[in-house]
Formats: sequence, C-alpha cells, structure tokens
Amino acid sequence: MNTAASHNQQPIEKRVAQQVRRDLMIFAGFIAAGFILSVNLDVIGLIHAWATDSERLQFSKIIGTVIIASVGLTLYIITRYHTHIRALRERLQTEERARRVAMHDQLTGLPNRRHLKGVLNWLLSETDGGKRLAVVMLNLDKFREFNDAHGRPAGDEMMMQVGKVLNVRAGVDGFVARLESDDFVVLLPDQAEEELMEWLSATLTAIEAPIMSGDNWLTTSATAGAAVGLVDGRDAETLLHRASLALRRAKDAHRGWFAFFKTGMDDLVRQRAMFEGELAAAVREDQIAPYFQPLVSLQDGSVRGYEILARWTHPTRGPIPPTHFIPAAEASGAICALTFNLLRRACADAANLPGTPHLSLNVSPVQLEQRDFAHELLKILEEASFPPTRLEVEITEAALVTDREAARAIVDVLQANGVRVALDNFGTGHSSLLQLRQLTFDKLKIDRSFVRAMSTDKEAAVMVRTIISMAKSLGLVVVAEGVEFEDQARALAGLGCDMAQGYYFGRAAAGADSQKTARSKALDSVAAPGLADATS
Repeated sequence: MNTAASHNQQPIEKRVAQQVRRDLMIFAGFIAAGFILSVNLDVIGLIHAWATDSERLQFSKIIGTVIIASVGLTLYIITRYHTHIRALRERLQTEERARRVAMHDQLTGLPNRRHLKGVLNWLLSETDGGKRLAVVMLNLDKFREFNDAHGRPAGDEMMMQVGKVLNVRAGVDGFVARLESDDFVVLLPDQAEEELMEWLSATLTAIEAPIMSGDNWLTTSATAGAAVGLVDGRDAETLLHRASLALRRAKDAHRGWFAFFKTGMDDLVRQRAMFEGELAAAVREDQIAPYFQPLVSLQDGSVRGYEILARWTHPTRGPIPPTHFIPAAEASGAICALTFNLLRRACADAANLPGTPHLSLNVSPVQLEQRDFAHELLKILEEASFPPTRLEVEITEAALVTDREAARAIVDVLQANGVRVALDNFGTGHSSLLQLRQLTFDKLKIDRSFVRAMSTDKEAAVMVRTIISMAKSLGLVVVAEGVEFEDQARALAGLGCDMAQGYYFGRAAAGADSQKTARSKALDSVAAPGLADATS
C-alpha cells in the first residue's frame, strides 16, 4: 500500500525543490526591494553627484567597480547556495534513513509496529462508514523450534520469504508489517467476510510452500486471527488486540488455520489468563500431586507397576480434571516444570511402595521438542537415587507426527540409559507400522476407546486382536488401557495381552493409598465367551 505507507512522507528531491523555490523567491524579493529602493532614492544620481563633487573618481570607474563587485558577490552567493542545497539534501537523506530504521524491520525491510499503528489509524480515519478494514495477525507455528533445528540463518531466510509471500498476497492495496519475532500483520481494506476467508486460506497455503535453503527443502506453517475495522473496533490498539485474541483462539483450536474475532473473546481470554496464573502458582508451589494407578499382569493378576497421574485440588475450585489443566500447562509452557515436579515426588513416594515396582510417566509432545529433556529427566532420577531401569516414559503418536527426529533423539538417550519407552494411545489416528519401525519401543498401549468398544463392536474387537498380534511379532509388551469390567480383562488375557490398567484393577490414588485400591486378581488365560468368537 504505497499511498498509505507514505501518506505523510514526501520524496527528498521534492522537498529540496520546494526549498529552492522558497529561497529563489526570497532572493528575488531582496533584489526587487533593492531596485525599488534605489529608484526611489535616486542612488545613481547621488553617486554621480558625490563623484563630481569629490573630483577624485570618475563616475564610470565607480559604476564598473560596483558591477564587478556585484558579479563577484553573486557568484559567491551561488556557490554558497549550492553548498547549502547539498547539505540540505544530505541532511534530509540522513533523516530519511533514520526514519526508515525507526519505522521498519531491519531483517525483512517491512514496516514495524510503530509504522503500522500510524498507517492503521490513518486508514481508519479515511475509511468511509460503509467500508470494512480487515486486520490480520499471523504467527509462524513453532518457529523457535525451527530455528533450533535448522539454525538462525535458515530462520532468517524463512522469515524474509514469508514477508515476500505476504507482500504479494496483500497486493497494491494491502499493507504488511512485521511485529516482534515471528508475528506479522496485514491490513486489507474493503474486504467482505467471504473474500477474507478465501484470502486467509490461500495465504496460509502459500506460506506452507517449501523453499530451498542450501541443500535442504524447508517448510513452515502459520496461524492467523482476523478482526474487522469499524465493526470490531475504530482505533489501532483495539483492532490489533482483538486480532491477537482471534490468533490465540485459532492456535488453541487448530494450528495452521485461522479464526475471526467474536464478541466475548475478551472475557474468555481474561478467564484463561487468570487460570494460567493460578496454574503457574500451583506448579511453582508444587501443589499438583502424583497419583498412582496400578498396572496389572493379565496372567497372574499381580501389580507390576504404576502409572503416574497428575491431580490438582484447587483451594477454592476443588478438584480440577487433568483434561483441563494439562492442555493449559502445555500451551503456557509450564508442562516441563509440572512433569519434573511430579517425577521428583513420585520417586520419593515409590520408596513406600512394596517391592520394586516400575513407574510409568506420561510425556507431552511439547517436551519432546526440548533438546535437553532427556538429560534433565535422567538428572532427576540420579538425584532421587531412582534406577532408570524402573522408569518408563509414555509418548503419544501425536508427538511422533510433530517432530519425529527430535523424538528419536530423546528416545535414544533414554533407552541408552536404561529407561523404557512405551507408545501410548495406539490406534487413535496416526498409527502406522512405519512409526514402530523408525523408533524402538519397549511397550505398546492400546487406547481405551478400543477396549471400551470391543464388547459390542466386532470391528473394534478384531482391531484389538490385530494390534496385540502385531505387537507380539515385534517383541513388544502390550498393555490395555481403560479396563473396567471382568469380561474385558478375560477377553484381553485370552488374546495374549500382557498387562492392563483401569477401574477394574484400581483407581489412581496417592502414595501408599494406591496399594489399598489396587486389586490383585488372577485371571484364567481363556477369553470370555462371546468375545473370543468375536475376535476369531
């Protein structure tokens, strides 16, 4: 948007020309005033009379001297004037460079936040009442991890490429700015909602196009939030704030897509910010406690270990379900501290459990993006004098889809130190034999949705049998989650499943109480009637 971007700026040469015209007018005014004054005072007659009376100089010589002096003075003035114009041009160029530095991002050359606010307020003041101005805020997904994986130069190259894509997509009427880090803003005047949706979809797709950096093809993605001027706000601060709220809502719902600002988002964001603050305090003060759910052998009914589950009892709200606070911890970045706190306390509590049961710890996909995660975990085990061979970490298939190479590096370090690794929630959408081949797992956990459905759904029962058979062929221990009834346990035992957990064997409990809730039930290794037929 050239007109909007430079609505209060003039080319340097134009400003110099204006100064020249002003100076020439002043100079001409002085000459005209001098001429009029000399005529009125009859200066030439006075000089002639003075020369005649003094009898010392001839009048012609005086006039010649005046002319030569005038020419010399004029040449001097012209020379000095050219020097003045040159200095003026250099000063204006310096001011322009300083203005550009102050108003533009140094990496991409795009306008910055300061420039954006000025243009946005100007556009809002110029926009007719019937027209709409779309404010789109975009954020590159997981760009910090991109920089860690590929290096800062590749990150800068990707940032410049995204800026070029946005400039092309914005067209001559749009305006593109880069804010802090990996945030961009695009202003699109007079956009209907349907047109804006099409623009957002096409732009996000264009950003995902791979670029060549060195010998590698690199890709990124972006998430966007949009607010509409004169509908969602009439000033720059309000519109940018509401576009950022829409962006946050889009990130919560589905990265790589977009959302529009809706009434009520302000209240939702305030509530979420308050909840995240309380969660951060709970993590900092170690208020989230580890509970233990038994993992039971389906062959002899003995308790072989415990899965560590997080439980938070809020001082005023009471118990808060993990499905509520775990995603919030992942989004706010508190998940690492939360997980490490749980592990420390669980290692201490495990000293009061009979025997030497192993502990199973859930690991968030966010943590598998932290390069030092494995080393921090092993350090905690060392400080607690808890053998790594008694720990098992559970990672989900979603983590493998997010960054398989990072997951592989962490898995390799953990297994090299004796920690076992389980693939959790198997069969929930991203499963593939390729994942099982590319990463070495010790255990596979069948998702509870299959266990729950296998009693009534023949296809689910066949799926469970197939998963168990496949895992056995790969030498993996198989665990079934969500076992709530005896017939489920017997059917799984008959299919060759090694272990199970769920309400039938015991609910999660704190510390020593977990032994009181765990049931030790020996099961016949024969499938329950009906279920065996369903899976055959």
